[in-house]
Amino acid sequence: MTKTVEYRNDVEELHREDGPAVIRYRDNGSVINETYYTHGKVHREDGPASIGYYEDGRVYTEIYFANNKIHRADGPAQIYHYPDGAVSMELYCIDGKEHRDGGPAAIFYDSHGDVSEKRWFDHGEEYFPSQEHVESLLNKPESVNAVE
Repeated sequence: MTKTVEYRNDVEELHREDGPAVIRYRDNGSVINETYYTHGKVHREDGPASIGYYEDGRVYTEIYFANNKIHRADGPAQIYHYPDGAVSMELYCIDGKEHRDGGPAAIFYDSHGDVSEKRWFDHGEEYFPSQEHVESLLNKPESVNAVE
């Protein structure tokens, strides 16, 4: 049986200014996940608003939210990790939709850290870039790190 701790404001909205408003625990006391809320909306300005953990305490997921929408303007909005901490997937989202200018919005990694799949999205609509477009992105020095 899991335990959940919730913090609410005076109008009973999930809300906490100095930490997560919802914390779920496993039977052994380890944290399952933490979620930040501001006035009833999943939201956090300075980091992921939802963080999931493996039983040993290592981070499993990091999800960025702004006003109840998965959103991050300066990096991937969803990051998933293998148990060893290596990144397994990155997903870029703006206003709740998969989106990234200048590169793939979804990047999947194998357990060795190599890219295994890339998918492109424009405001939630998947598209398939031309080979020339992909090569032009890979040949730009400032884009190489952003694409991988």
